[in-house]
Formats: sequence, structure tokens, C-alpha cells
Amino acid sequence: MIFHNGLSMISLDSYLHIIGIGLLALLTIVLALIDAGKTKRVIFRLFLTALGFMLAHFFTHLLPNTIAEFIYSSHQEYQSVKPFGTHRS
Repeated sequence: MIFHNGLSMISLDSYLHIIGIGLLALLTIVLALIDAGKTKRVIFRLFLTALGFMLAHFFTHLLPNTIAEFIYSSHQEYQSVKPFGTHRS
């Protein structure tokens, strides 16, 4: 989508990527600064949870196209046929 001034609008998906990467960076910094055992375990679990959500989100982008390409490439009836010798008048 494009604003009326010609600049492109960032999608909600892009905002989620930015927030997720920022959250992972913040948790990494906090993990490096904390020495307490119990608090460090809690922050580490939050980090793993955020990383898990980011990976799941990544695979929801990747897998549908991969599965569709496999299905359509393995069945002849879905492949496009290019006719030879046809001329448009």
C-alpha cells in the first residue's frame, strides 16, 4: 500500500518482524547482564519462547510455498502446457 505522498506503508507483518527482532536483542542483552540464577532462567525461557514464535512465524511464510511447489511440480495436470505452432490473428 502506498500513502498519498508516495511513500510506501510498512505492513503489519513487517512490524511483527521488527518487534520480534528487537525483543530477541533486548533479551540477549539482559541475559548477558544478569548473574542471578533464577532470574536468568526466567529470562532464558522468555528468550526461547520469543525465538520459538519467530521461527514458527518464519516457517508459516516458507512452508506454504514449498508445499505448493512440490504438489504442482509432481502432478502433470497442474503444469502449464505451451502449445506449438499456434498463431494468433
